[in-house]
Amino acid sequence: MSLKNIYTILLFSMSFLSATAQIGFGTSGPQPETLMDVYSVDKGLLLPRISINDFDSFNLPVGSQTESLLLYNTNVTLGKGFTYWNGSSWSHVNNNFFWSTYGDDNFSSSNFLGTADNNSFIIGTAGLPRLHFTIGQRLVAHNNGTISNPSWSMINTGIGAYSLGNDLRIGLDGKDYISAAATNAVVINPSQENIDLSIQGNTTPVLQMDASSNSLGIASTAPIEASMHVQGVTSNVRIHSLGATHSNNNGVDQSLLYVNQEGELILEATPHITQLPQFEFESAYLSSSVTVSNATQGESTVVLHSTSEQLFDDGLLEVVYQTSFSVRSHTGGAITDGKPRKYGIRVKVDGRVIGQTSKMYTSAATGSSIASGFMYLNGKGYKPLTGNSSGTTYAIEVELFVDGGGNSTEYIVGSSSNDFFEVIVHY
Repeated sequence: MSLKNIYTILLFSMSFLSATAQIGFGTSGPQPETLMDVYSVDKGLLLPRISINDFDSFNLPVGSQTESLLLYNTNVTLGKGFTYWNGSSWSHVNNNFFWSTYGDDNFSSSNFLGTADNNSFIIGTAGLPRLHFTIGQRLVAHNNGTISNPSWSMINTGIGAYSLGNDLRIGLDGKDYISAAATNAVVINPSQENIDLSIQGNTTPVLQMDASSNSLGIASTAPIEASMHVQGVTSNVRIHSLGATHSNNNGVDQSLLYVNQEGELILEATPHITQLPQFEFESAYLSSSVTVSNATQGESTVVLHSTSEQLFDDGLLEVVYQTSFSVRSHTGGAITDGKPRKYGIRVKVDGRVIGQTSKMYTSAATGSSIASGFMYLNGKGYKPLTGNSSGTTYAIEVELFVDGGGNSTEYIVGSSSNDFFEVIVHY
């Protein structure tokens, strides 16, 4: 080919490039929307590699650079990566300066996620703002939330905090547990759900609220049948400001409720069984009659009945009795000698007599018959006794004593259905 022809081809090619304003490297058909199309299946494009040590003051050797100039920064301190001139400084275009969906690192006081101007940082979903960090360093939700969908919540539904009017509510399982109101009031269980409250001590609950029974227990795990149930190992209840000056107790030595010298409010144990007297009717008393008979009857004693009484507190013991008598000669006939016969009943507690009743029987010497029916001895006796928490037992005996004066006498005791013996304890 002649030199003339070569020049002709080069001129033609240059005129074509100038007309189309496109250059293709590795392709004869650059894309129409490109100025330059570089194509390869096994090679890359290598840009100039320069170390930029200051994004604001660094200049290329020519003294200046045009906006949008792109190169690769090799400086490790400022961070390697593609860098461009924005007209006044150099800027990175790599992922270290963008929020990556794969996560980011190297956050610091100068490298952070947020705004660099005097505006809040806002996070949104579905095209609406949901949460923002204010310039006053507050984290604000854009919705008050509800008990089923709290603004601040855990992963489980219905657990978290939300706002109801001017109240801050904390909920669990779709129920309001705590409400902090703008009226300076903190309310537990504001929606009056069946929610119990327990404040635990070192070993046992200090305070227990049972919502199902509307009861409050102090030192009780399960308050029962009361608006407030106080339970403890002692009977002491300490109330602040009670002291020795309050311990007069109006002259009562030891009432059920009183203040001691240490300022403790003392609740004494309830008296044994009840405040009312304790009655015990001795049904076994003289269930069958007792006979004492002798042709020369002198002094004699017979125990008619014995029982016992146990006291858990101090009390006054009272005995009441009635006993029927019939007096004859020892052969069963009328007494005709005109001589007196003595008979009586006495009650003993631990061997000490606390009640006694006696009479004398006489008959004329004319041999007249004895009137039909019974004679009765009745009476009562008292004795103050002491008790303790484990119980103090006292022995009680009913004793018959007679004296026929050495004459023929027969005493029949307990022949009537009207005989009785009763023990009463007054607390």
